Amino acid sequence: MISRQSLIVAKWEFLRFFKWKQQLVSYLLMLGVMAAVALWSFFTDESRQQYRIAVPAQLQIVNTEQFQFQRPGIGFEAQLAQMRSDSSWHAVISEEQGELVVHTLTGKKWLAQLEAVLQQHYRQLSAEKMGLSATQLSQLEQPVSISTRYLDQSYKGKDTPEKMIALGALILLFVGLSTAFGQVLVSITGEKQQRVTEQLYAIVTPQQWMDGKVLGHSFSALKAMITSGLVMLLAFAVVSLFAEKAIDLSWLNIGVVLWLVPFALLGVVLCASFMGAIAASIDDPNNSGKSAVMMITWLPMVFTFMVIDSPAGWGMTLLSFVPLTSFAAMPVKMAMVTVPWWQPLLSLLLLLATVYWMRRVAGRVFLRGMQMYGKEPSWGDIVRWALSNKTE
Repeated sequence: MISRQSLIVAKWEFLRFFKWKQQLVSYLLMLGVMAAVALWSFFTDESRQQYRIAVPAQLQIVNTEQFQFQRPGIGFEAQLAQMRSDSSWHAVISEEQGELVVHTLTGKKWLAQLEAVLQQHYRQLSAEKMGLSATQLSQLEQPVSISTRYLDQSYKGKDTPEKMIALGALILLFVGLSTAFGQVLVSITGEKQQRVTEQLYAIVTPQQWMDGKVLGHSFSALKAMITSGLVMLLAFAVVSLFAEKAIDLSWLNIGVVLWLVPFALLGVVLCASFMGAIAASIDDPNNSGKSAVMMITWLPMVFTFMVIDSPAGWGMTLLSFVPLTSFAAMPVKMAMVTVPWWQPLLSLLLLLATVYWMRRVAGRVFLRGMQMYGKEPSWGDIVRWALSNKTE
């Protein structure tokens, strides 16, 4: 059970890195930046305008919503002069030695769309010369339509929004663990160098102090994950509005999100406990190689990403039940495959047991590591501490 002292330490560690006024200002600034980007994109969107294109008389091309093709009765040089003087034309097209040349004042994004329209026009002309109809031309451009049907009804498909949820879950976990990595390393190594922790042993036990630190930093990591998730949803909403589409969140599986929270929290606690144990054994973070070991906690996301396209395969199944990787793999599997209720529950219970074991290991290493100055313990020392029973 978490003691009252550990909860006090957890609150202190959480509030130490959480300044609500600064957070509010950063959120407002972020919203302002996104709004500025959206407004800038809206007002500079060249695809919303209509362009006048002067073409040779023999070029019988059909107007589009974006381009108006006109055949002026003046010479080519006069057309160029008008484009320079009063912008009568946005572009002038000429034919030179069998090649189309687009004359314009300067580079513009809409020139790519103009080129696509011209290419499509000449593809149709070539098809007509060969006696092909529009339907036959369409069949040549896409000769066969290929679709895949899955007999396993639990598989939701590889190109469905569920895969985006799975990728989003991995990204959020990476954000959370990165936050925990930075805070745990700075907190523990800083206090060790200043010899703060050993003075607090008279008030709280090493296990309580470690529990509070891990819990506080885990809440900070979870807060970063939730914030990042909201930013991702906000960005999706902004893109939808900019694309003039209705905001559709029907793809968001609330059941998966609800399962993601406990898995993410326990996963971060597990990794933060490991990070705390390693950080306690570091004498100087500026020249220690042990800090790199803390980054192996990112491997569960890497392994899960490597098998994300086979969510029902043995690799994902194994990762979903191994406690060291299940916090990343099981939510991803649930996003892409319908699983029986007992599988995530069993995985969560195994993860909870592993978290309790890692918590005790971290407390043992923390007790001795924080009392060692001047040199770093060897890996043999760390393993011996982890396997001991002394936690006070």
